[in-house]
Amino acid sequence: NDFSKGDLIMRKVLLATTALVAVSGVTAANAADISISGNYEFEYVSSAANTVDSDGNVVIHATIASEGGVTYSFTGNLDAGNNDTAFEENYITIAEDSMGTIYLGNLNDSANGLMDGNLGINNDIESEDATTGTSTVIATQSIGVTWISPNIAGLTVGLSADPAAETTEYAINYTMAGVGVYYGATETKTAVGVKGSLAGFTIAAGSSSTDGSVVKSSDVAIKYTLGNGITVAALSAKGTVAGGGRVEYTNFGASYALADGVTAKVETGDGSTGEYTTVNLSVSF
Repeated sequence: NDFSKGDLIMRKVLLATTALVAVSGVTAANAADISISGNYEFEYVSSAANTVDSDGNVVIHATIASEGGVTYSFTGNLDAGNNDTAFEENYITIAEDSMGTIYLGNLNDSANGLMDGNLGINNDIESEDATTGTSTVIATQSIGVTWISPNIAGLTVGLSADPAAETTEYAINYTMAGVGVYYGATETKTAVGVKGSLAGFTIAAGSSSTDGSVVKSSDVAIKYTLGNGITVAALSAKGTVAGGGRVEYTNFGASYALADGVTAKVETGDGSTGEYTTVNLSVSF
């Protein structure tokens, strides 16, 4: 009987211990809010050579919110296109309302890449087969530190530094009365963009140049969303490449949301390989 009582007590102790461990495990697991999202796009291209292609990403995001109002998160972005199996992004963010957001690690966009939405090229449908030398984008991939300030009275500032490459860059966005102005610079390039709305149309224009050379580019995009949900957009871009040669690029396209997270797109234009038409289906989750 003494053995039975002792065995019963031991069983109760083990049961209580197991319950405490289980509760502790649940608490630890719930400390981070983990989500998985992504997209996959299948595309048919009709040009000098008809081709099919695909592109996609699977994003793993984990967030921990501290009691002091600081949010810490990790993002891993797995490239899921044709034969792609590598992470194209993996970084930590530290965010606080009055401080802004700090990005640490392999960010697939620098400060300019995160803030150059006012450029024309970022306001068309696809920018498929764009001609080299016509892009107004100056952003470079950043493996280092990026800081994006909070929005203060319409003003946002971004800074990026890559210690290994010994490069720095900055970007500025200012929005007033529905018009957004962007200015960005790296150690060798500068860009400016303006975006606004008029009579239901979104109009965006940009330009960029490389210091000490003739290399420069400019673009303008016009976008409009119809009552049935179809968005149409057109882009015209020009550039001057090294040696003084002139290049041009134009496109016209449309997109339509077939369902939540499902979008069909079509674009036709005159790009680096001549005239082309693309049709693709994108699924986001």
